[in-house]
Parts: sequence; structure tokens; C-alpha cells
Amino acid sequence: MSIKPIQISQSLRTATKAGCAEFFGISLPTVEAWVRKGMPVQQQGSRGVAWAIDLLAAAEWKFAGSARGDGEADPEDMAPAERKAWYEGETKRRDLQVRDRELIPAGDVERVIATAFAALASDVWAIPDLLERKHGVSGELAGQVADALAPAMEALAGRLSAFASLDANEGAE
Repeated sequence: MSIKPIQISQSLRTATKAGCAEFFGISLPTVEAWVRKGMPVQQQGSRGVAWAIDLLAAAEWKFAGSARGDGEADPEDMAPAERKAWYEGETKRRDLQVRDRELIPAGDVERVIATAFAALASDVWAIPDLLERKHGVSGELAGQVADALAPAMEALAGRLSAFASLDANEGAE
């Protein structure tokens, strides 16, 4: 037994922009946005001429983008119920990514970076002392090494504080 596709007459598949909006459960501005994004139309409307949109071609265009996973899903283009489901799905997806350690919360990353750089700074500042105690370098030379390290450490601290200020600015927006 073979399955035959349902044949729908072309007149039932064709709609105006308002009919397309009703069919998909979206607003007229969303239909207009879809047209700007490349949704196929049979005939552009003009003065005295109605828009003609093939609903099957429009559905194929709309859902082909979702199937490709091209990241084109814009929740603002969705009907309210679809938009709510999309946001709930995104929240669950992010929760799973955090649980599976595919996505790390920014606070965790900041703590690890701060700890790593504090340890690095401590080790770098210990170099002159280690040179003096373990390797017999004179105190004067160890002081010169410390003086040479100071600008690099200050530059590193400046870069880190710039990063922190960027993060603070993002939180304020």
C-alpha cells in the first residue's frame, strides 16, 4: 500500500498577507518581516492588487530554516504561545548545558580566573626571593629583578581591571 500526498487546490493554498498571518497565528508585521527575510510570494501587492502568498511554500520556507538549525529562529516573530514555548525550551536547554558542564556560569569562570591570577601573581612576586635564597643571587640583583617584574605585573593588573570594568558595564545595561 502506498501513501499518496494530499492534493490541495492552488486557490486554497493562496492567501493574502492577512490570511497568511491568520494561518500561521502571527501578526501582520511578522508576515512583513518574513517577506523581507525572503519568504516566497506569488505576487507582490500594490495599489488595487492583493498580495498572493502560497501557504505551502511559505510553510516550507519557514520550517526549512528551523530544520537546518541555522539559528534564524527569532522568538519575536512567533505567536505568543510559540514564543513562550521557545523561551521555556531555551531555559531548559541552558539548564542542561550547565548541568552537563557544556556551559559554565560567568560567576564560576570569574572565580577560577581570579584564583589562578592570584596564584600567578604570588608566584611571580616570589621569584626575586627564590633567586636570592636558593640560587645565591645577591640582594641587589634580586631587587633589580623585582623592579623589572613590577611594570609587567602592573600591566597585567590593568588588563584584568579593564576586563572587570567591561563585565560591570554589561551588568549595568
